[in-house]
Amino acid sequence: MGSLNADAYAEKESFLTTSTDCNSSDENVSLLGNVSIRPYPQAQEGRTSFPGAVFIIVNACIGAGILNFPAAYAATGGPVAGVIVQLVLLLFIICSLLILALCADIKRSSTYQDVISSMCGKHGRICCEICIILYCFGACITFLIVIGDQTDLILQTFLPEDVAKQFWAKRQFMIFLLGTFILYPLCLPKKVDFLKYPSSVGVFATLYVCAVIILTYYLKKGTHTLHPTTHSDYSWTRGFAAVPTICFGFQCHLSSVPVYASLKHRNVKHFSLIVLTAMSVSSVAYILSGTFGYLTFGFAVCPDILSTYSAKNAAISVARVMILVNMLTTYPVLHYCGRLALETMYKGFRGMAADDDDPHERRRRAIETTSWFVLSLLLAMFLPNIQVVISPIGGLAAVFIFVFPGLCFLQFIFKHSATSERKRQYLIAAAIAFVAIGTFIFGTSVTQSVMDDISGQSLAQCVNEASP
Repeated sequence: MGSLNADAYAEKESFLTTSTDCNSSDENVSLLGNVSIRPYPQAQEGRTSFPGAVFIIVNACIGAGILNFPAAYAATGGPVAGVIVQLVLLLFIICSLLILALCADIKRSSTYQDVISSMCGKHGRICCEICIILYCFGACITFLIVIGDQTDLILQTFLPEDVAKQFWAKRQFMIFLLGTFILYPLCLPKKVDFLKYPSSVGVFATLYVCAVIILTYYLKKGTHTLHPTTHSDYSWTRGFAAVPTICFGFQCHLSSVPVYASLKHRNVKHFSLIVLTAMSVSSVAYILSGTFGYLTFGFAVCPDILSTYSAKNAAISVARVMILVNMLTTYPVLHYCGRLALETMYKGFRGMAADDDDPHERRRRAIETTSWFVLSLLLAMFLPNIQVVISPIGGLAAVFIFVFPGLCFLQFIFKHSATSERKRQYLIAAAIAFVAIGTFIFGTSVTQSVMDDISGQSLAQCVNEASP
């Protein structure tokens, strides 16, 4: 999962028409039989091109999640099972992205929250905003943990062994130092537009990580004994631990609606090509990193694949620096999205419009930012690894991928579909299946995370290479 799209797009309106034919034209695109959505003539086209939209969605997908995919594949029993689980989930993920685009056209919605509000009402929007706040907060903790892990190993690369053991070179202190003097100041501004381009380094960083994992596997294969890739204690129930990681890795739905709203050619058919391209790029990157990372270390792989390699490996050290920079620029963007959802909820409860001037906004923003930062910092300093956080927020990602799109699709069928009764029943069953799958993944992910914490499974030791 990369960064969320923090740009605000002007809301545009549309109207829904039903007809008795299924013909398509430039102004009337037929959807689901004889249901069509036609934009108002005054609606303006956006400015985002096909390549730009693909890049934004890929950037929203791949990020810190790629570090956990080898461990996720290990949890399923190997890359074959891992890839199968990933591809099955990917079908649902693509469908849910198209459902969001379909529902966004009804009222020309420009954000994920607007889609939920238009389809599920006020209470649905409040639930959505609460989930966004929790998801962004969990992602921020993940980024801080990754920052600490990578900084710790980077210092081991350049410092003598006795110096690297000093307290100021330890993971917890570096999280505190970088967080306080870099992240906190970046989170205070009202807008974070200045981080739009630096945060895009995430795509190149993760692709570099993928390439290094593959290259290191072949180098290691010829010079070292690889770790075993079988495990006598493996259970199929442990394989479910991969699902939250996959959901976390492919969660780009919060960014997809703003991207769709800004397209030069805003229609579901054009957007489907963008989604297929972006998901293909992301899926290939995840499959390659997950497969070769697992083949290199087997069941001994760390939740953060880069932590498994030697601190003296030069190519891996470059990857650590790139991931570190990506996390430092992505944290403020995720914080901004969470704070924006918090502000929207606050103004909603106060009966204020989103664009109303508030004389206390600056003070409230400082309090919200400080509270958010301090709490996430403390949790990141004492949590052992990213798997502890990815499990529950992967469950929340499933809510954005399955539950909310499923509810929106259900409302769409009830309110706007004029198809045959038999087809209508199939569509209703599909929508209910989306909601049921998402609810199941969320519940089991949180339960598994709690059970792992109680049993100490989250503290299980992984291998750390003594040499490249």
